[in-house]
Amino acid sequence: MESKTVVIIATILSSIVTLLWVLGLIFANINLFILAMIVLAISIYPAIKYFKDITEYFKKRNGEIIEDERTKHIEARATLPTFALILVVSIYAGIAIFTLRNIYPKYVNLAYPFFIIAILGLITYTISRTYYKRKYSD
Repeated sequence: MESKTVVIIATILSSIVTLLWVLGLIFANINLFILAMIVLAISIYPAIKYFKDITEYFKKRNGEIIEDERTKHIEARATLPTFALILVVSIYAGIAIFTLRNIYPKYVNLAYPFFIIAILGLITYTISRTYYKRKYSD
């Protein structure tokens, strides 16, 4: 299949998924959200199968290279500080809310998602670091 056709199909499926979950959010309808997840699951197969075509299509526009090694390096360098900031904010927000549990007891349940986000972030970082360390080390 031609790469432009694959990109158009992927874009349409992505737009449908986004539209469905936004409508589900607006109308508080879980069925629309479930439908969005079904369409997302269906769209994963062509995205994986034609991943190379899709990435090549978005790297170039009108024959001009948009993304190269320099762009990837800049994005990689910006990722770690962003990730660390999100973890720090999650941890300190959770601690702040949990510290104020005697004054605002009804907000204690808000602290737990912050802690869960921080724990999941640390687990993800550890797993990905181990994976890339094994992949790229001698």
